[in-house]
Amino acid sequence: MVFTALRVSFLTLTMFICIEKSVGQKIVPVREEPRHIPVLTNKYIRVISAEIGDGDTSLFHIHETPSAFIFLTDVSYDNQVLNTPWQKLDSKKGYAWYASYQTGGVTHRVGVPHNLRLHAYDIELLSKYAITENPAWERLPYDTAFVSDRCVGYKIELTNENPTIQFSGRGPIIAIMVSGEEVTITQPETRVKIGLEEEDYGYIRPVYPCTIKINGGDKATLVLFEIR
Repeated sequence: MVFTALRVSFLTLTMFICIEKSVGQKIVPVREEPRHIPVLTNKYIRVISAEIGDGDTSLFHIHETPSAFIFLTDVSYDNQVLNTPWQKLDSKKGYAWYASYQTGGVTHRVGVPHNLRLHAYDIELLSKYAITENPAWERLPYDTAFVSDRCVGYKIELTNENPTIQFSGRGPIIAIMVSGEEVTITQPETRVKIGLEEEDYGYIRPVYPCTIKINGGDKATLVLFEIR
């Protein structure tokens, strides 16, 4: 049994060495790719801010942890999945999605033309918040970008007419400021007060009451990722 496990590990290592030789670089986990910077890590999540631009190209890197993603720029960029040709893709500001990677990870690299910039967040879901499934759980009463068994993406728009949202008793939440005026996130019981401007992120602690409010101006658009 031990011999078999060692043999599999050796074959896997050999395969990666061959791949790295063929592409001419070391293939790294996304959190170790130099343009993908981990900005927050705790028991439940790892938030990675990815910025690539001005003719730069990332290293080949692997996505294999269940993750929520969001684009924060509108840009046409080049994407190459390992052992496939380059493809031209478009990022749309505010577009959010979820990838489970249940059938396997994805290894790719990204290139961005000169004088352009791609910014995205990758929220890796390291563990579930709920110890057991709660059949009475309900999502918040906002528009959703996606709903999965690990995470829910909510689309929030604050305006002069509706400048505030409030909730409590929720799982850990990452708030991403997509566009518009500055907002403030407060959780008085934790003494937390966060100001978010465009492309910023904030961490909302689970369970405690939370208020998100626009600080003047006409409109602010956010996406909230709630960990289940």
